[in-house]
Amino acid sequence: MNSNIEEENNLILLDCPVCGEETDFVILKKPPKAVARCSKCRHTMRVTMKRVKYCMVKAVISYGSESIPAKIELVDGELISVGDFLVAEANDKTYNVEVLSIEENNTRRHKMPAEKITTLWTRLVDSVIISASVNKGATTTPLYEQVNGDTEYTTDTITTIAGKMFHINRIKLRDNHMLTRKGKTAKAYEIKRIYGERS
Repeated sequence: MNSNIEEENNLILLDCPVCGEETDFVILKKPPKAVARCSKCRHTMRVTMKRVKYCMVKAVISYGSESIPAKIELVDGELISVGDFLVAEANDKTYNVEVLSIEENNTRRHKMPAEKITTLWTRLVDSVIISASVNKGATTTPLYEQVNGDTEYTTDTITTIAGKMFHINRIKLRDNHMLTRKGKTAKAYEIKRIYGERS
């Protein structure tokens, strides 16, 4: 199994073929040819771990009648689509933006791998869609809610998304880093997905 993975505390997030869902795996043997064990069912498998590569993409942020030149850091191979919410940097500030159009060598695309993008045309937004996967027993429920981009979420705390209260186990960031340690906090615009459990 090949995977682009960021690790923390010898834990990685993988699709377990036995559990049929993403779960935490404990790294038993270090990469590049790692051996990992599912923390739920204890299934063990080999994993070829590739170092995550990043690319800086040119972006234009529309704000009213103004246009702000910016840049957005993305992961090589990450598929970017119109409607995605990203974080742009301009003049030492960060902005929450929504992708309006994707340009590849003067041709507009609806979706494109990050490393092939020439320019991202975006608009400034105050809110983002937060995504969560919440386990209750053997069932995993996907949750979505529009929230302010500055809303904070912290590991090992109780939160509510889409009317469902649950305990946050870990937080996956847009740069693919995984927050697993107790008390780690991230803002909504930085988050790719929250993973939690309901009792």
